[in-house]
Amino acid sequence: MVEGLVTTNKVQELQKKLYLKAKSEPKLRFYALYDKTYREDVLIQAWQKVRSKGGAPGVDGQSIEDVEKAGVEGFLEKIQEELRTEKYQPQPARRVEIPKTGGGTRTLGIPTVRDRVVQQALKLIIEPIFEADFEDSSYGYRPKRSTQQAAEEVCKYLNYGLTQVIDADIEDCFGTIPHKELLEMIARRIVDGKVMRLIKLLLEAGVMKDGVVENDDTGTPQGGVISPLFANIYLDRIDKGWKPLTKFARIIRYADDLIIMTKYDIDKRLEKLQKLTGELKLSLSKKKTRIVNAEKESFDFLGYSFKKALNKTGTKKAAYYWPSEKSIKKIKAKVKAITNPAKPVEVKQVVEELTPVLRGWVNNFRTGNSSKKFGIVKRYAASRVRKFMSRRRDKAGYNYKEYTDEFLYSELGLYNDYKIRWMKTLR
Repeated sequence: MVEGLVTTNKVQELQKKLYLKAKSEPKLRFYALYDKTYREDVLIQAWQKVRSKGGAPGVDGQSIEDVEKAGVEGFLEKIQEELRTEKYQPQPARRVEIPKTGGGTRTLGIPTVRDRVVQQALKLIIEPIFEADFEDSSYGYRPKRSTQQAAEEVCKYLNYGLTQVIDADIEDCFGTIPHKELLEMIARRIVDGKVMRLIKLLLEAGVMKDGVVENDDTGTPQGGVISPLFANIYLDRIDKGWKPLTKFARIIRYADDLIIMTKYDIDKRLEKLQKLTGELKLSLSKKKTRIVNAEKESFDFLGYSFKKALNKTGTKKAAYYWPSEKSIKKIKAKVKAITNPAKPVEVKQVVEELTPVLRGWVNNFRTGNSSKKFGIVKRYAASRVRKFMSRRRDKAGYNYKEYTDEFLYSELGLYNDYKIRWMKTLR
């Protein structure tokens, strides 16, 4: 918590009231919300969430550390006054290209710290209203939902016999969501004109690259605090459009990443999905969308690989899942960068940097059938640390005799918790 700033559970109480009201009255439209976006406790909590996630500066170059040095109280007071007087104007997001593991880049839009706080404050107020409407098939960027839960659902339906799978990819979803249609969907629940104006300002802020601002009537920058919520609001129509088919096919969606699982009529399911996305003025990627028989080959979803195969005794088929090859390549790349022998640091610092990276990756894949893949990552991390120490002493190889497992894990404290927690559906 930031020194001098105190938040209470009043924000959570407000969110609960909004959620319960929206849940009990599905057609209710909310009018008086704007003044809540600049409440002191809301802004404090918004700042704390933004601060906890870190992140790079936006186009103004101001970092979270800069805000803290200059004074958080004054920073939030200025935001509060701008929102109260309706003089707030968001700046364009800073466009950056992030390299992908398999080649190519992914475009992110990084808002300023100030705009991230405003987005977070707005999200705290409107998210509970839309959470009351969202379907259970949606897992991405939602409170108390995770990739692990989505993976459990995939395995459950594979075990139910839904082994015909559409592995779908929406083409540039975040970049192509039309503002007009998104605002219309939001307005079905929110009719506070000041809130709608604020949302429109955020959508129209655009992105800046090489000093040039690009802005059109589509897209919500991937990297913005509130962008995943906007995507969930927009894509909820796909979830609801699939509900009549739940007896015959299931959808599992994590933001713009989704799969359809069914027993039969897979081509008709694909046609249905194409129709739903088309109605939203979106399209499926022809290159990345494919149909898979999960009893014959594996498919990847949310960093996992899934397949239905014979159990160890060969008596029946069961669903299995484990970290995908892409996920393993990503964690190996991070480990390799941290353990670069050219880095002018001590081995203890390397181990300290490795710990949160390995722990986070392992915790994400701790359920399922990950033991073999965990072993690969564990051995790789150990070998990289051994190589780091050997190179520092101008030695070749890995020197297993000198740098034993006992030395790595007991003395250096290299991360060593690779235990599996089995999920319910595979017991």
